[in-house]
Amino acid sequence: MKKSNLFTKIKFVVLGLFLFFLFHFESLSIGSVKISHLWKGILLLFLIFKILSKKRKQLFVYKPLILLAVLQLVNVELFINPFNAVFLFLTTLLLPLLGIYVLQFSSLQLQKVLLFFSSFFILSFIPYELGIIESYGKLYNLASYGDAKQSGIIGPFQSPHAASTALAGSFLVILYFWFTKYVNRIYLSILLILSFYLLIFTYVRTGMLMVTLGIIPMLLYFVKKGVSTRIRLIFIGGIFSVLISGWILSNEVLIDRITGNRINKVETDSFEELGSGRGQIYSYAVDIFLEANIFEKVIGVGQTEQVKRMDKKLGSGLIPHNGFLLILLNTGAIGLFVFLVFIRKVINSCGTLAPSDKILTQGLLFAYVIMTFFQNYDLIYAYLLLVLSVAHSNKLTNQKKLNQIYFSKYYHLSDDE
Repeated sequence: MKKSNLFTKIKFVVLGLFLFFLFHFESLSIGSVKISHLWKGILLLFLIFKILSKKRKQLFVYKPLILLAVLQLVNVELFINPFNAVFLFLTTLLLPLLGIYVLQFSSLQLQKVLLFFSSFFILSFIPYELGIIESYGKLYNLASYGDAKQSGIIGPFQSPHAASTALAGSFLVILYFWFTKYVNRIYLSILLILSFYLLIFTYVRTGMLMVTLGIIPMLLYFVKKGVSTRIRLIFIGGIFSVLISGWILSNEVLIDRITGNRINKVETDSFEELGSGRGQIYSYAVDIFLEANIFEKVIGVGQTEQVKRMDKKLGSGLIPHNGFLLILLNTGAIGLFVFLVFIRKVINSCGTLAPSDKILTQGLLFAYVIMTFFQNYDLIYAYLLLVLSVAHSNKLTNQKKLNQIYFSKYYHLSDDE
């Protein structure tokens, strides 16, 4: 048993080092191919092979996402830019295949994988914070908030939003394990405090809001538990109150960032300026949809045409920075409906679970919806934690049901004897 545990730890350490170098260099290219596209392509081929090699293929809640991937090929994009249509199909297909693949693991294996990825997303920042390594990715400049020398941290990730959403999902997972005492609480406490610190200093509001809403299901559940759990809740609440006072309330730049108070303007002065200009982008995205013909409204204008039309309105070819609007423009009303069906299926799957088993999935789903609304639906790190949790929650409840059946049969046989 000890040798097996040691082998598992060594395996996770090796995997962590491999992922660390992969993430660190993923913005670079080998010839004309970006490393990020290369590893995701290899992962996609691996998932296709593994899933097709299984005799029994369980799609669970992921059928709508498979259809959403297919819809990337069934719109105007296929005629304007067929290569990009295929690329979008493959990158979208990666999402449901990840969810389907992890369904094969046991609840114990899924617990270990959830803890591994959450720990990795947090601990991988340490070399950068110690000044040993510099990030390759694009940093978030805070000059418009009065600090030209400082920028948001991103660690091994390639953008502030990828870093923030990964940290937010990791914080929720670690908090869940902290309450359920899956592993040593001292280790989990260190990860919690570290992830909170890192999340704050990404200066990205999306991740902060993901945590704020994602912890609600856990708090509502654990506040109803026994006295010892409530004491732990009060204790950890006190710790984070102190941390908020020291790291947030005393940081004027961060407060200005959260409230949108820039040097030359305040985001709350108009809808267009809200969310770093997202209000205006959202308005133009809605205009693009309303101005589209009925055919484009139904199946979408595709990414290339969407960027082109946004460039005409905004003067810059941006995506909407809202996953729901992006799906609506790229794949039409059908695509948005299919995506909402996926969200609904995940919600329904939670309805069949024991209360203690579903709170993490509910929290991560809240966080994922927030991420989708303010960023995109395909930021893979937070999504990965969600699908691992979906599988883990369902495996836990199914195992409990099997145990109840086994014990009821056992006691029934005992009574007959």
